[in-house]
Amino acid sequence: MTERLSERLAAPHFSPAGDARATYETSGTSFLQYLARRAAKSRILLPLGTLLRSDRAGGPEFAGALVCFAYYCVAASTTYGSGYQQPNFTDEQIVEEMDRETGVAVRATNTGGRREIAAKISATLPKIGLYESSERVLGTTVGIRGLGMPAPSTFAFDVDPSGRRAGLAAWRGTARGTVVTELAPTLRGSRIRAYGALDLHGSDGSRGRAEITREGLVRVEVRDPRGGTLSLNAPLK
Repeated sequence: MTERLSERLAAPHFSPAGDARATYETSGTSFLQYLARRAAKSRILLPLGTLLRSDRAGGPEFAGALVCFAYYCVAASTTYGSGYQQPNFTDEQIVEEMDRETGVAVRATNTGGRREIAAKISATLPKIGLYESSERVLGTTVGIRGLGMPAPSTFAFDVDPSGRRAGLAAWRGTARGTVVTELAPTLRGSRIRAYGALDLHGSDGSRGRAEITREGLVRVEVRDPRGGTLSLNAPLK
């Protein structure tokens, strides 16, 4: 096994972050708006436009693309910061929000039944590809750490025709796992945080895992088909 890359980010690769992100996501929003704004961190995916280029020296970096995709999956499914306001549940079926950093449109679609909380999220990055995810909240758990909402989730990213025309190699990344969003009481009020893990798969044969901590850190580790490993440690707040 050969370590090909070990990277540690000092700050989140998206903006706003921390409490500013929590306010942007929750203040005065519906539940679908919250999901769309939570996923409005598409700047994380922009490196795919370089990593997957067919004419890249040494060829496309598929394992690196899986690391990048995994970081986005985790960031797009979690919130960290003060619990300012619970999003409102409405009769909306589809909501679209524009990512302020990239201009990418993020769409949230209600897929739940009368007593289900479930949604699909999608975003198209021009000249790169299509991101899609789905999640279903199982209910609310009560524990000594606070209220938890476990959500089994699936994620996928595909290089689309616009990406192929732009010179990217065909590639698909997928992730699956459960992310628990937690509302925790503190002396300074409630805090939103999350924890969980995702299993990662790339169409090139790369495999890996992403783990999220209550402290707002994510660790991604991917192994390529030749045994090389790539790891990323990054903050989410």
